[in-house]
Order: sequence, then C-alpha cells, then structure tokens
Amino acid sequence: MTALLLGANGQLGRHLRRRMSGLVTCARHNADFTCDLGDAAALDKVLGTVRPAIIINAAAWTAVDDAEDHRDAAFRLNRDVPAQLAAWCRDHDALLVHYSTDYVFSGNPGRAWREDDPVSPESVYGASKLAGEQAITASTCRALVLRTAWVYSALPGNFLSAIIKRAGQGGGLRVVSDQVGSPTWAGTLAAATGVLLDRLGSQVDRPSLLHVAGKGAMSWYELASQAVHMAAERGIITSPVAVEPITSDQWPQKAKRPQWSVLDGSRYEQMTGESLPDALAALAECLDQWKDAAC
Repeated sequence: MTALLLGANGQLGRHLRRRMSGLVTCARHNADFTCDLGDAAALDKVLGTVRPAIIINAAAWTAVDDAEDHRDAAFRLNRDVPAQLAAWCRDHDALLVHYSTDYVFSGNPGRAWREDDPVSPESVYGASKLAGEQAITASTCRALVLRTAWVYSALPGNFLSAIIKRAGQGGGLRVVSDQVGSPTWAGTLAAATGVLLDRLGSQVDRPSLLHVAGKGAMSWYELASQAVHMAAERGIITSPVAVEPITSDQWPQKAKRPQWSVLDGSRYEQMTGESLPDALAALAECLDQWKDAAC
C-alpha cells in the first residue's frame, strides 16, 4: 500500500518519516518527488505517477503574520491544495490525512475545545485552514482531518527552538502570558497519525475530524519557562535565563492569535484506545532527544 507524504521536509514531515517506513516523499527539494504545490498541474502529475492509497498532507502555509499580506497564497496552500487532494482521493478511493489548527476558534468556552464547537477564525491563516477543512468535508472523500495546536520540535522555525536558541545566547526572554493552549511536540502528532492509520485507516469511509494535541493547558510564558529550566537541566543551554511575562498587546503582531487554544483529544483517545501524552511530559521527551537533529 503506497503512502505519499507531502511536506516531507518540514518539522512534522520529518517526524512522520521517522515514525513510518516506506513513505514516498514529496517536497520542494530532497525528496522522491519535487513539486511546487502551488502548481496544480505539477501536483496532479505526482499523484498520477505515484497513485497512492494514502496521502498524508503535512504541507501548509504556516507563516501566520505573512498570511495577512499574502491571502491568495495562503488560501492556495491551505484551501485549494487540500481540495485538490480530496477530489483525487474521492475519485481513486484513497485515504487523505490532513492537519488543521486551533486558529479556527476564537473566544473561550470555559473548557477545552471539542470538534463540534462553533468555529470563528480571526486571522487569514485561521480562515484559510478552516476553508481547507470545509473543502475536504464537501468532497465526501475518505479523510482524517487532525486539528492540532502549538506544534514544536528541535528543528528551526518554531517557538520552542527559537526560545532555546535565544536562551543559549544568554538573552532574557519576554513571552506572552495571556494566550493559553495545548503545546504539541511534532513527535506526538506523528505517533498519533501512525496509530490512526494502523488501527482505523481501513475503516474510514468519510471525512472525520479529530483533535490531536498535548494534554493540559499552559501559556506561552509557562511553556518558555519550563523549556528554559528543563534545557538547562539537560545541558542544552549553560544556565537558565530570566523569562518575563507580558500581555499580548505588549507584543503586537499583525495577525490576531486565539486567546484560548486548548484542544480536547477525547475523541481520538476513544477511537484508538490510546492516551495522548501530557504536554509537559512530551516537552521533556523532546528535550531528552534535543541533540538528535530530527527531534
């Protein structure tokens, strides 16, 4: 059974490659197939050549602030590509695995967000990811849509790696304390994807939405504080640095972020019989593997 991985060189893609053997990879470079996903004809050619039974779409426009100025490009990757993949999967009875985001929500329901809660994105990025979800649902293809939150790894380009790099340079940190979410190690998300495919893949007959994220809730400030302390304990940095809590308006950004991004993973746990890891335990596991470039 052939599985095609799009976005194979990103932080999630690299974790998926470690977790699953035999994937056919697709990315802009250094992959079995090189492709600009913005080119629909090029993507169709890859699909026609590989003819996968499973497509794992780990590619996305993830530059949240840049999306405010590049709406068309963000919607191309986050809505149009998933729509194209879903149509192909429907026509070829293939399974699509796609990743979405906590940014589809706004407000605070007083508990973790569930899959059937109302959505109301407040940024172009969030709107584009929601449009991708809706395109997959409308296609009626066989699909698993996994919403996640605050994905991090040791690879460059995410919150945790930026925090550790800055702390390693000895600089103090100012981190937002009034946004709360479910930090998710890319390794957690990759492992959960493998579990879903192993146990449920053949049973999926329609688009199914699941939340997959680290258990628990913490602010960006709490995540940074824990990460700095734990990194110092493991010798990743020489010593802890000061972490100062600030409010969102003290760190102005072009795109509005959700104040509450805690996701309820109960549906995933009920469907698989597997527990999602505590967010702090997953952070510790990531840092234990920090010197491995793929963690």
